[in-house]
Amino acid sequence: MRSKVSPLLVSALLLLPARLCAADVGDPAAIEGVIAQARAMRQITPADLANIETTVNAAVASRPEDERVRYAKVLLDRAKGDRRTAKTSIEALIKQSPDVAEYRATHGTLCFEGINDAGIFEKMSIASMGRSEYEKAIALDPALIEPRIGLARFYLNAPGYAGGSYKKAEEQANALIAIPGGKGEFFGRSLLADIYADQSEWTKVEEQFQLAESSTNAAANPVAAMRGYAQILLNKKKDPAAALVVLERAQNAAADDATIWFLTGESKKSLGDDQGAIIAYSKAIELKPDAVSSRFALAELLEKQKQYAQAAIEYREFVSRFPADPRAATAATGAARCEKKAK
Repeated sequence: MRSKVSPLLVSALLLLPARLCAADVGDPAAIEGVIAQARAMRQITPADLANIETTVNAAVASRPEDERVRYAKVLLDRAKGDRRTAKTSIEALIKQSPDVAEYRATHGTLCFEGINDAGIFEKMSIASMGRSEYEKAIALDPALIEPRIGLARFYLNAPGYAGGSYKKAEEQANALIAIPGGKGEFFGRSLLADIYADQSEWTKVEEQFQLAESSTNAAANPVAAMRGYAQILLNKKKDPAAALVVLERAQNAAADDATIWFLTGESKKSLGDDQGAIIAYSKAIELKPDAVSSRFALAELLEKQKQYAQAAIEYREFVSRFPADPRAATAATGAARCEKKAK
């Protein structure tokens, strides 16, 4: 059994904003819209999350035993960070409907997302479970994207003795590229680029991102391809100058993309251009006030440039917005230090 909703309906629902999905909580299409959006491999904005929660909670109140409503609640819990509840709930759904590929894929993802909370020996068992769930999902629906990405990441990141294999990761990447309609091409080419980057085959890395950027299929995402290439150049090849060349093209294509400006800031900082980095981080924050890493990096650079009053403001804002972030204590100390120096 592939999935509980037709691919055509999913494609249509992906075009709907979350607020439209909430229009009629009694309509199963509203819940399928939520499921499609939560599974779309895109970041969910706070506003969309609030709309999704409204839709799901209303549906839970009216149809608590509806299997698809329960699955939507799993995805909502995961999006809110409550992976423990989500994992328990998806395991119950799998017992009820073991042949739904989506459920298996979500369970596999939840296994890996929570693996760092487990002890060393438990991690091996959880990884084995996650891998098995991805394999079952693929067997049920070979065209499903999530389990192939997850399985490829497992093969790419696991040590050899635990099942890691570049060859098997490459097989999954190529399978993604081969999915009809090109809906898995970007993910497959990004994975191949990661594999080649690990092996320092930079010409092949560039080739994969060029193919992803120039793709003409309906699921193509040229901006994401440029972002991905810049990240690899910056973080794996350690070539911020080359990353900036790509990021300048990305800015022309999507000047309102906060991640592009954050990466620009990181590249300029690596090149010693602190003022350029400050401008880029500030732009990222202007576009996305909750750009957590941009705000912390901006505060640090402002302090480095002896702009203590403004650095203190940014540190305080970081603490206020992100109190649970591991850097919050460092930011609070930085704010106090800068406030003292600004007097």
